Amino acid sequence: MKFLALIFSSLFVLLSTQLKAQLVPLNKQVQDRFNILQQQADSQVFTGYRAMDWLELQKARPLKKKTMQDSVFGLEHRSAIHTPKNDLFRNNWIRAGDDHFAMNIDPYLDVGLGWSNGANHYQPDGAVGVAMKARLANKLSFGLTAYGGIKDFPAYVEQYIAENDGILPGEFKGKIDSKGHYRYGHIDGYLSYVPDKHIAVTAGYGKIFIGDGYRSLLISDNAASYPYLRLKASYWRLTYNVIYNRYENDYEIKGQRQPKYSVMHYLGINIAKRLQFGFFENTIWLGRDSNYRRGFDVNYLNPLILMRPVEFSLGSTDNAFMGFTGKYTFSKGYLYAQAGIDDLNIGATLKHHQQHLNNKYFIQLGIWNRDIFSVKDLDWRFEWNAVRPYTYGHRKIEQNYTHNHQPLTDPLGANFHEFISIFNYSHDRWYGRLENLLALRGENPGSPYNNGEDLWGGESGVPLYGSKTLQGTRNTYFYNKLSVGWLINPANRFALQADIVYRQHRTPSSKESVFIFSLGIRTNLFNHYYDW
Repeated sequence: MKFLALIFSSLFVLLSTQLKAQLVPLNKQVQDRFNILQQQADSQVFTGYRAMDWLELQKARPLKKKTMQDSVFGLEHRSAIHTPKNDLFRNNWIRAGDDHFAMNIDPYLDVGLGWSNGANHYQPDGAVGVAMKARLANKLSFGLTAYGGIKDFPAYVEQYIAENDGILPGEFKGKIDSKGHYRYGHIDGYLSYVPDKHIAVTAGYGKIFIGDGYRSLLISDNAASYPYLRLKASYWRLTYNVIYNRYENDYEIKGQRQPKYSVMHYLGINIAKRLQFGFFENTIWLGRDSNYRRGFDVNYLNPLILMRPVEFSLGSTDNAFMGFTGKYTFSKGYLYAQAGIDDLNIGATLKHHQQHLNNKYFIQLGIWNRDIFSVKDLDWRFEWNAVRPYTYGHRKIEQNYTHNHQPLTDPLGANFHEFISIFNYSHDRWYGRLENLLALRGENPGSPYNNGEDLWGGESGVPLYGSKTLQGTRNTYFYNKLSVGWLINPANRFALQADIVYRQHRTPSSKESVFIFSLGIRTNLFNHYYDW
């Protein structure tokens, strides 16, 4: 624990000196553009780990920025001629440095107004803050994004917040003011050291994403930010990431929040020029229970993959699972997949001819293709995600795979099938995005036991045999969103954006529809998932 405390205290000191960062934003449009740059460069960078530093990419296989939108990648001390017009529409707003050092500072704005049926007033949306980044000697990069906001949500999101102790999707708990608006704060920051193309070390407070899809069933940016330490080594065709995380549990012990920790190992290999394969494992444990304070278990500092033998040697009851990723690149796109096993009991399943409760696994299959229908700058993604009941859960509910009462993977948790289609178009400053989602989820309508979709429901009273995906009451979710925008400033991702959403939720006995319209100025650096 002292080791992690030292890392994060060093991070705070460096951030306070206003030396800030250049991680590639996890925003989906930015990541789609990164896919294009990576393919155009014919790069063999292993892309399974998405929260990469631009310095890693440039030292491994330079990616050439070609359009105005690419100014969000990397960091330069000047990006255009210094005029009021360029400063407003092309440059980072505050710039300093030289070829050895560069620093940019921009305001963070997310201000708009929305309307939805079922609400008796317009829904304001306002967040204001600052985003700062810097690099030093092409080896160090630093970053901080902080903002505070006020927001109203459509009825289905407000219901989710009410059922989850006031937790806002992707954030921490919001406070309701006298007018019924939610007030919240957000902060991300990190320090990254990239001495050469083989090594990278990042300590931060934020989110990570593993996989090449829209969702990740291993770890995604769905939940709130958390502290992490990432160690990366690459050589030849191998890329190896070790990530240590600290999460917040829903439960309190003796009046204090109960933390939990995890260690992740992710080994990627470029088997051939177009084929990538990855192996992932994760172990999560409680930092404190009612009997003693365990803290960060030093046994898990072991950076070598295959932690299960370590667990068994400790007689551990910690929560662990393993997964796999795959990606095959073709001329204008790629196929991708994820699969994972939380628990498995094949012998008992074959003996009783029914699925055992502990058969917990998931799968993802998808395709991403650019210039679809021969239309330049139009890309398309189609993805299927399926998660068995009780996956990511554990015998001890406190050790489930969540952070701050939010799944660390798909917002739907478990016990579902999900189909996602996304068309994305971008040209110069204009962009458009059409998402269509269909999700089938088995849910508990008040049965005597949890049907497996609720990661906090536990397994008490659940029959040992006979579980199947979509068990319980079948709920159908149909989510459609059209976004159209114009980039005011590609360097800091300011955009004027309009969104139209139609969502329908069906059960065997009810049907609920919501229509949403919003217009605002957005800083598109992060993802906000309300598509469930």
